[in-house]
Amino acid sequence: MKENKNNQVKPQEEINLKLFFRKIYKNKMFFIASIGLFVLLALVYIASATKIYEVSTSVLIDSKGTNRVLGDSKYVDGGVSLIEMEKNLYNEIGILKSFSLIRQTIEDLNFDVSYHTSTLFSSKESYGYFPFEASLDRSKPQLYGVPFEVELLTGDSYKLTIKGDEFSVSNPSNGSVREVDRSINFSNEYKFGDKVEHEYFTFTLNKPQYSVNLEDFDGDNLSFEVSNVESVAKGYMGNLEANNIDIQASIFKIVSSGPIVAKEVDFLKKLTQNYVQNELSSRNEIAAGKEAFIRNQLNVISDSLTRFEVELEAFKIDKKAMDLGATASNALDQTNNLQVEAAKIKMNINYYNSIIRSVRNNKNSDDFIMPSGIGVEDASINQNIQELKNLYAERSKKKFFVTSNNQEMTILNDQIQESTAILLSNLKSAVRSSQAALGGITNQLSSIDEEISSLPTREIQLLNIQRQNTLYENLYKYLSQELAKTGIARAESTSDTRVLDEARMDGSGPVSPQKSLLLGLAVVLGTLLPLGWIIFFSPDDTIENVHQVMANSDMPIIASIIHYDGDDDAKERASSIPFVGEKLGKIIKKIKGSGKLFDFVDDKFMTSDADAEVSLWKLKESFRDLTTNLKLVNSTGKGVIGITSILPEEGKTYNAINLGITLAEAGKKIIIVDADLRNPSLVKGIRKIKGKGLSNYLKGEVVSVNEVIHSHEKVKNLKFIPTEIVDGNVQELLSSEKMNSLIDKLKKEYDYIILDTPAVGLVSDFLLLLDVMDINLFVVRRNVSKVEFLEDLDNLIPRDKKKKSYIIFNDALKEDHKYGYEAKYGLNKEKQLVDKSFSV
Repeated sequence: MKENKNNQVKPQEEINLKLFFRKIYKNKMFFIASIGLFVLLALVYIASATKIYEVSTSVLIDSKGTNRVLGDSKYVDGGVSLIEMEKNLYNEIGILKSFSLIRQTIEDLNFDVSYHTSTLFSSKESYGYFPFEASLDRSKPQLYGVPFEVELLTGDSYKLTIKGDEFSVSNPSNGSVREVDRSINFSNEYKFGDKVEHEYFTFTLNKPQYSVNLEDFDGDNLSFEVSNVESVAKGYMGNLEANNIDIQASIFKIVSSGPIVAKEVDFLKKLTQNYVQNELSSRNEIAAGKEAFIRNQLNVISDSLTRFEVELEAFKIDKKAMDLGATASNALDQTNNLQVEAAKIKMNINYYNSIIRSVRNNKNSDDFIMPSGIGVEDASINQNIQELKNLYAERSKKKFFVTSNNQEMTILNDQIQESTAILLSNLKSAVRSSQAALGGITNQLSSIDEEISSLPTREIQLLNIQRQNTLYENLYKYLSQELAKTGIARAESTSDTRVLDEARMDGSGPVSPQKSLLLGLAVVLGTLLPLGWIIFFSPDDTIENVHQVMANSDMPIIASIIHYDGDDDAKERASSIPFVGEKLGKIIKKIKGSGKLFDFVDDKFMTSDADAEVSLWKLKESFRDLTTNLKLVNSTGKGVIGITSILPEEGKTYNAINLGITLAEAGKKIIIVDADLRNPSLVKGIRKIKGKGLSNYLKGEVVSVNEVIHSHEKVKNLKFIPTEIVDGNVQELLSSEKMNSLIDKLKKEYDYIILDTPAVGLVSDFLLLLDVMDINLFVVRRNVSKVEFLEDLDNLIPRDKKKKSYIIFNDALKEDHKYGYEAKYGLNKEKQLVDKSFSV
């Protein structure tokens, strides 16, 4: 077999594209049905799906932390920095979306309790307006996953019903939840305000403080459900988004989504409120720690100061020593500043050691609040504290998503241990540095003490007492000033975060389901489904035009029979006219007296439409074209024409009948022989024919050939030999000598013998008649025949048989035919197809 020529003649790209769109048009009802189905499904989903609304708020964060500088007061000089001077904005996003903050918000709003109304066909959650409120005793176990159905009774009574097959129960002692795989069936009556106690739940139902009209809930089933706080918090984490509105801005937009707008608004309001309050609480806790430390030092110094003041007064009275000499006064002035500085260093050493103890004792606790560099001037220590604080916050966030032995958690724990070790090392270094500075001051004081030792004893004693008194007096003033500065800074401190836009719904409606998007997606899917079927499953080897025939077969095309656009009934009848006995007579009477092809006088066959008239004329002309080409390939004007197809329904009988009529009208003596003994076409629809046919003759039931020949009533040159279904050996009859002699007899009397043979793709009957055929015509029908059929045509006829085989392209479209309506009148405006295959 020759190589497939699907590369086609040169206009193949345009032709293939036309074929593709033609196939789409052919399956347009499939497309319409598919799109309609998907649109209907989308509308049903839109109507039934829970509508989701988007709520947002925006906050401004002072990233420079000017509001967090304790001591930056107009009343006192100096300042005490409690935490880092600049915030990492990405850390603030992490804090806003942290599990701990969201969980705190859920607990504050009691969102772990949801209220529902339901009817026979629907159920929805209610918020902010309900006939009762549930107050949980969180120190007791609670039941999760089963609705608590509440039926309102007269007065202040209600009936509580709980039914479920599987549920879970919380353990408040360790925060765990255990699954219970058994049913629960509980029912009892209570009064509002009574405590409901059970081994699985403990709560109190109260009437709301606002007024509720019970008629609003008439006919509804009321219930509430308790959920695990952690599960609710995780759900809100998944729906919460927090992003800065611009890369250079410290304004953040926080977005939450849910089915109830008011609930999401309250959530965002409480979330931002808790975020601001937690920042202030952390700062106040640090300030309170410093105040406690200073007050403790003041208590110690105050006692010492009082004792030395009493001692100084007693010494002056007893020894009658009122004033110091010049040398002693000078020594006192020198030691005052050194002693105060030494006292400050000792206080710093004590504070460093307190931080070291705090870090060591609490470093493995998740609730450990990282101390800040209170008055610490060492930048590296402040940086270490901040880094460790961020790592603790990251671990607190991750522990809700990964297990303790997870690789990420292991790496994070290693980082915390490393940062803790670095912080402790830096604190120890600060202690050692402070101790070294204290040693230097001690040496200076020792040298001054040597000068003082040369003074008189009484003056030395007075100097020592007065020096201690002055030291504690200065320390007391210093600490009192620091305490005042811290207190004033606490009172003046404002939040770094300010809410710019209160929480409110975005847009004017729900963000999900998105009606336009879903409808658009439905149209796309509705288009893709049939399109995919056409591309992947629809047989793409169906012949659509004459170019495919020429590209895939070396067999020449003798003619194209045009598609008839008129009444389908007319065409149906024209292609299957029974020509036998009384049935033949009834059908022939429908033919116009002139005997013209397809000129039916019956209203069911005629059409007054101009387009149908044009189409009918083209159909006639295409059969005339076939007869003309037959003269060119068969100059004798006589012979046996065998007509077949690969499969049924390709129009072989239709072409055989109308070719016979056309040749007969041209003056030829024609006889059509129905050689399909398995499924006769000329008598389609008739189980038992009246009269005899080919099968009767071949079986010997009829002696004379004339007994099986039937005439056309109007076309005198046209004869028919019908047949009936043969149950026996068909091949034996067709290959018999009687069949050959029949053909020989008919040749003597008729110009053309047209054999209507069975489809060659199903049975081999056609091949049995090859020896008696002069011309073989294979009918290939548009939208029915396959390309693969053409690939086998060349192998059907033995090469040693020099038969003339041609293809009739049946049901061709207008563009595949060379005649136009105007050509009837001598003016052809249609495109002429110039191809050797047409002229043979």
